[in-house]
Amino acid sequence: MKIPSRAATAVMGLAAAIVVNGSQGARAVGTASYCAQHPPVMIKDGFPEPRMIFSHNDNLSTTLTLAAGTTSIDHKSTPTITYDGTLPGPVLVLCPGDHLAINLANRLQEPTNLHLHGMHVSPLGNGDNVFIRINPGQTFAYSYHIPGDQPAGSYWYHPHYDPLVDTQTGGGAAGAILVEGRIDNYLAKIPQRLIMIQGGFGFGNPIPEPGEPGPGPLVVNGVVNPTLKIRPGQVQRWRIFNATSDRFLKLSLAGQSFTVLAEDGNTLHRTLRQRALLIPPGSRREVLVRGGAAGRYQLSAVPFEQVQGIAEPEETVLTVLSSGRHATEALPAGPLPYDLGDLRSAHVNVNRRVVYGIMPMPSGPPGFTLNGMTFDPNRVDVTMQLGSLEQWTLENPTNQWHTFHIHQNPFQVMSVNGHAVNYIDWEDNVALPPGSTVVVRIHPTDFTGKFVFHCHVQFHEDHGMMAVVQVVRHLTAAEARPSVVHEGALLITSSANLEK
Repeated sequence: MKIPSRAATAVMGLAAAIVVNGSQGARAVGTASYCAQHPPVMIKDGFPEPRMIFSHNDNLSTTLTLAAGTTSIDHKSTPTITYDGTLPGPVLVLCPGDHLAINLANRLQEPTNLHLHGMHVSPLGNGDNVFIRINPGQTFAYSYHIPGDQPAGSYWYHPHYDPLVDTQTGGGAAGAILVEGRIDNYLAKIPQRLIMIQGGFGFGNPIPEPGEPGPGPLVVNGVVNPTLKIRPGQVQRWRIFNATSDRFLKLSLAGQSFTVLAEDGNTLHRTLRQRALLIPPGSRREVLVRGGAAGRYQLSAVPFEQVQGIAEPEETVLTVLSSGRHATEALPAGPLPYDLGDLRSAHVNVNRRVVYGIMPMPSGPPGFTLNGMTFDPNRVDVTMQLGSLEQWTLENPTNQWHTFHIHQNPFQVMSVNGHAVNYIDWEDNVALPPGSTVVVRIHPTDFTGKFVFHCHVQFHEDHGMMAVVQVVRHLTAAEARPSVVHEGALLITSSANLEK
């Protein structure tokens, strides 16, 4: 992953102001850091905020303890699975170039591991390796080097041990990761809020049928329908995380529009205006919101057919209270300080086709498939060459919404149902509507190793809709051929024309 040279400005040896639980402090910025000089502050006005842990001198070292317990949600004691006993877990605030060390202590009665969702880090060894198994009672030492060209933005962490992802993440095990950088300097005068949406809690509760909302309400930073304050005319930056395990969220704010800054942590080249935000499970959106006329407004998850013919009901996510002195604040105009380029005119080395499917099973829930196959962690389904450019055509002929999420590298969305995307759209988790075809381009850089791609509806992921991909420096003749699995069954069809 390479930052364009015009944008590769390192900020070294500087101290930036930070806010931790309402108090001022100073971040010690090390000599290797590409951090923001003037990051925007979080608004401290009673809105619930997770605890924040900041890196210092290019390092962040912490212990996260994953355990089952109970959490008070809407004045009810609710079984949950949490990091450090809080819902959500602590926010990790990093800079490009930092080193991150996490000791993960597993206090569950089942195995687990940890995934840094959206982060461009190595999948090898004790890095972002989802094939690690941390047994009950064990503590594992993760170690990550954050590249200097890691895009600044909103990411998150959650368990990724198959097939317990839905149970553990749906139980509440999730926390935000904020990578600071040039976009934060650009927006330094605009205060920000973190809005992590979770829901369907209850350790041991039955998994809901696909398309049904999970048990319990949606919560924001651990609170049901909190009140968010804004002044009329004031501009705020909201970092919105869909950390539910299975639910698509279509968000609407009382008829107001959102100014979209970033999708899945990747800053857009220019802002987009959207009347509603569709955020798949696992995705993030960064938006600017202007306070409306004095009064109360609802940010709502509007009715949405995640399975055709079954509409999930409308639900209030939070209440916006607009009051106080009127502000006159301008929205940013012109290009944004983005981190990633444009692959639309680049030469494609490999074309692949991935078809999503649902397979009836003799008993229990159906199997969810990719090209007719369910997940096998011991089978490598796709081999990519480091530095190559691949175009994947993703087809969803089913009656349900799915997503395509791939680890380690984001991808650029090229078209949806044959219609070209008219802006530069980098994501790590794209929505696939029923009956749709979505084309993306993937450019693996920096890291070799084995990782996965999957549907981020975690019920689907845990029931088979995941595959193993590896990146190598040099393809063998066998790896350059179309990807196949045991017994010659075709999993991912590809047409390779790699240049020698």
